[in-house]
Amino acid sequence: MSSIINGLFSGRSGVSSHGTAISVIGDNISNANTIGFKTARAEFEDLVASGQASNRIIGSGSQIGSVSTIFTQGTLESTTRQLDLAIAGNGFFILDKNGERFYTRAGNFKLDNEGFIINQSGMYVLGYAANGSGDLVRININNFNANNEIYTTRVKITGNVDANQPILPAATLTALNAGTPLAGSPTAGSTTFADLASAAAYSTVFEVFDSLGQSHNITAFFFKTGVNQYTVQFYVKAEEVQNSPASDAGLPRRLANAGQTDWDIVLTFTGTGQLAATSETELTVSIPWANGADPSSITINLAEFTQFASPSNINSISQNGKGVGIIGNITVSNNGQIYALLTNGQSALIGTIALANFANPEGLNRVGSNLLIQTPSSGAPIFGTPNRGTFGSLESGRLELSTVDIADQFVKLIMYQKGYQANSRVISSINQLLNELIQLV
Repeated sequence: MSSIINGLFSGRSGVSSHGTAISVIGDNISNANTIGFKTARAEFEDLVASGQASNRIIGSGSQIGSVSTIFTQGTLESTTRQLDLAIAGNGFFILDKNGERFYTRAGNFKLDNEGFIINQSGMYVLGYAANGSGDLVRININNFNANNEIYTTRVKITGNVDANQPILPAATLTALNAGTPLAGSPTAGSTTFADLASAAAYSTVFEVFDSLGQSHNITAFFFKTGVNQYTVQFYVKAEEVQNSPASDAGLPRRLANAGQTDWDIVLTFTGTGQLAATSETELTVSIPWANGADPSSITINLAEFTQFASPSNINSISQNGKGVGIIGNITVSNNGQIYALLTNGQSALIGTIALANFANPEGLNRVGSNLLIQTPSSGAPIFGTPNRGTFGSLESGRLELSTVDIADQFVKLIMYQKGYQANSRVISSINQLLNELIQLV
């Protein structure tokens, strides 16, 4: 009799455990289109009643020991929306609500009316502020000052000058300089930009910004003035600097240092095409702008030039100063850095989106709305930035889809349905046996 009754309880526990497993399947299928959702799995365990004699142990059915979340990488769907972010690899976005932190893989973010980056439930996305203290903070694009670095104070140019260019006679450069007054001089000029271009072996133009955010172009002319030697001079248009006669509009003005005693960089190269240790490499020019801006003091650095027997070229031009602009758009790089694209064509760093990881991500608890919370089983969070160490990279304009495989879920649903029906049949069969026993009385 006891074994029959035990079978009744086994059937009951089987119905219960398979019913729970079917509920897990239903939850998975229901979230087949939930962004960042991870498939859950019911973990079956057997049950054994206590107090049974050795070698006569009869099981008491099954139970669901736990419902595990399978943290596999989901497919990334392209959306082209900049604030749709997906994590390719390990990590979770960090969200803040009234000081409480939550974690998620769903990166369908937006901006609120104050400029904070939030999720669809209004929770704040945490990250690191540009030039901040390193603490996790709420990211607000409106707190970024687009005009915090307006004017240019330094320019660095790298490149190569052609070793095969003919040497310019010294008298020619002297004559050109005689017809090109220094910036700020009231003397009329006679040299044209065309004259300079004709004599120079190479030239390039770069943009700088004055203290009012006004853009100006400086032209650098490279003159071959000796074997393994180039002389570089810098020019602006006469009408852009003070004291120039109106008749000189469109003519060049030579830039010099504050004392007007030095106006060129003489690059001296070795026989291997590298700059000699004694070569000049930079010049700080003073420019008295005519538009009311403060005079600019700009250091121009050419310390990474070479001279090889190949056409002259510029490899890069880097500088500070962005002019005046407002945020026209934002973009997010794969290392989580958020850049403001300014209306003046420049860009500037707003901050960096942070990620968290856990020793045991499967120990996190679901609390709804695509959110997870830390538990003792998950361990403490490890914070960092995307695309560094064990953290995955960010994919802007993409979203991570649910990892639910509908075909797999329906196969399991059939299995669990059959298990549920079989356990129900066990209960029904034992009930018939008990009825027969009662009829014998």
